[in-house]
Amino acid sequence: MRFLLAFLTFLTIPATGQNFRVEAIRAHMTFLASDLLEGRGTATRGHRIAAEYVAAQYELAGLEPGANGSWYQDVPFVETVPDAASTVTLTRGGGQPVTLRIFNEFTSYGDPLHGERDVEAEIVFAGYGVTAPDQKYDDYAGIDASGKIVALFSGAPSSFPNAVRAYHSSTPRKFENAARHGAVAIVYLTSPIDAGRVPWERTVGSAKHGSMSWTRPDGTPHGIQRTVSRSVTFNLETTRQLLGNDANTIFESLDRTPKGRALPVRARIHLVSTHSTRTSPNVVGLLRGSDPQLRDEYLVYSSHLDHIGIGDPVDGDAINNGAFDNASGIAAMIEIARALVAAKPRRSILFLATTAEEKGMKGADYFANNPTVPLDSIAGNINIDMLVMTHATRDLLPFGAETNDLGDVARDVARQMKVKLASDPFPEEMIFVRSDQIAFIRRGIPAIYIGPGFDVVASGVDGPGEYRDWLRTRYHSPKDDLQQPIDWSAALLLTEFDYRLGLAAANRDARPRWKPGDFFGETFGRGGSAR
Repeated sequence: MRFLLAFLTFLTIPATGQNFRVEAIRAHMTFLASDLLEGRGTATRGHRIAAEYVAAQYELAGLEPGANGSWYQDVPFVETVPDAASTVTLTRGGGQPVTLRIFNEFTSYGDPLHGERDVEAEIVFAGYGVTAPDQKYDDYAGIDASGKIVALFSGAPSSFPNAVRAYHSSTPRKFENAARHGAVAIVYLTSPIDAGRVPWERTVGSAKHGSMSWTRPDGTPHGIQRTVSRSVTFNLETTRQLLGNDANTIFESLDRTPKGRALPVRARIHLVSTHSTRTSPNVVGLLRGSDPQLRDEYLVYSSHLDHIGIGDPVDGDAINNGAFDNASGIAAMIEIARALVAAKPRRSILFLATTAEEKGMKGADYFANNPTVPLDSIAGNINIDMLVMTHATRDLLPFGAETNDLGDVARDVARQMKVKLASDPFPEEMIFVRSDQIAFIRRGIPAIYIGPGFDVVASGVDGPGEYRDWLRTRYHSPKDDLQQPIDWSAALLLTEFDYRLGLAAANRDARPRWKPGDFFGETFGRGGSAR
């Protein structure tokens, strides 16, 4: 394997300073998104080959192994795969039971704690499943969820500030809140807007891949609510059947405040799951800082190396190559590492290529809970994920810039580069909690994620519309490959920006701090003070 990786390095044109090259980005992506790597699924042979490639590139760039003398931080997982024998039976009032089939009327990622398990209870509708006292909002007010199955929608109220909305939209938060209210299982509902954003076939395909949880030394899965470990997702038609005559009224209320209520339906959820133990590595490279006073503090660049592997064929192609998601981010991070070695930053920098991001940011979460350096020495995180390289743009999207002063650094860099930092045009997508930066935030570490913008250089292009079309037709499908339309130069603006952002953050005297009163800082960062 090593001789192959060494041979491939001739394809990479080294970056000097910030002179990033299209050829380097293309070379990395051509290998990482090739069919040879079979979609880089977590804990697969293809992902391991990709990890070897990244380690070789780290070494070529001049980094040191960053995982206690190794390039690899092996993450132990328990994998849960749902079985086709799983069913949901609904009984409305005194009517006849109706049995739903998994991968047809509903999906599930299985039960991570049990091989075969039944739960039977009444269903209560709980809106978004959100309790937010600071927003004077509680979907559980006026309903009794104890011992019940709660039916709820993904997301959170659009009236919430973006950061608060993103936090309450996260899956772990919804499970925590359901468990706190005594629920025994969750039914996720699908609205017409949800159905338009994500094709049901893609939801089914994702569920068939199963889920993963990293395990503690005693073998128990981390982050699982023991009293409510089960969830299923209904498609739009089944959601309408469950909500009955109130369906349209409830759909319309999602723009305001959906009112919780008991439903005249009892459900029996029968989940059959297969479990196996797996191991998959994060790849960690270390650049030691040049300043004796600051080298024991670390800035972390993160970018996920995994994708979703082999799935159901689409037009005869079953390999989900993950070219944009996220061979592009890894390519950018490798080239940033090469440039930063030459720049000799004052603080030390870790370059973290994570596993299991597509399984719910589990590799980053493992690192954040088991860091290879002292947790309190991690000053901040810059995450790089999914450069949708259909067209070069004049602007970038700084997710999290308002939460901590890495945003101030980003604004300084933008002024130097004469780049516009735009606001998030798709807050409903909750991007800030859907990539690896959230694992650092939950450990109190200020983080920022810079994404490509939509002010397209080419005339006559609807940037936001094209992005939505890409999400609908190519995201998490075999069509995110090297045959799609690619403007390779689209990667250069973000790569240079993230390089300059990291260099400035690593060189300044003060480590990143949460903004006073920031929601994430108050929730995770000890009142906004640096950790």
